[in-house]
Amino acid sequence: MADFGVDLNGVEAANSNASGGGAVIPRGRYGFQITEGEIKQNAKRNGDNYSFKAEVTDEGPFNKSVVYGTIVLSNPSAWAQNNGHKQLQALGLAMGFGAGEFTNTDMALYQPFVADVDIETYKKDGQDKERNIFSAFIHEGNANTEPPSDKAPATAPTNDNSRAQTNAANSNQPQNNPSTARSTQNGGSTSTSASGGGAAGRSMPWKRTG
Repeated sequence: MADFGVDLNGVEAANSNASGGGAVIPRGRYGFQITEGEIKQNAKRNGDNYSFKAEVTDEGPFNKSVVYGTIVLSNPSAWAQNNGHKQLQALGLAMGFGAGEFTNTDMALYQPFVADVDIETYKKDGQDKERNIFSAFIHEGNANTEPPSDKAPATAPTNDNSRAQTNAANSNQPQNNPSTARSTQNGGSTSTSASGGGAAGRSMPWKRTG
């Protein structure tokens, strides 16, 4: 177990754009669980990131598909660090933890959560490549938002401090009115599309009582 070393009390939750590798799956809203996670030094060796591997839990053709994520924990850039903390808060809320309760890597293992997945284009060896990114971790404060559509992929961020920060300014605070949340975890064989809305009959992780 590794502590994040981050005090999330009073930190607002924000969209993620935490990116990684793996075979590309379609844009949409999926159920996930984290199967591996660790705190790693970033490429510039001037900060730490929470890097994790998440598997799709929805039944169907994308079951067990892997999306990797990276969330900034510490960085010389205050903007990158603060937005990383917002993303970490959103992930904890998506797993059903209270604000400030998500404190270490072991807490995330095999905890169900729902997230929006987008596709980002990037250059490698002069060629265009694609990878999935977590565009939002879905919690009670943003559950009424639409999943990603099947339009053009996201553009790779240019800020080298962290790929995980692109849309972090889109803040989603938890709301006190549970009636605004809707069940969005997939019950079918494919991801929830923007036009299809949520699948009924499945509780979101933050609704758990145990």
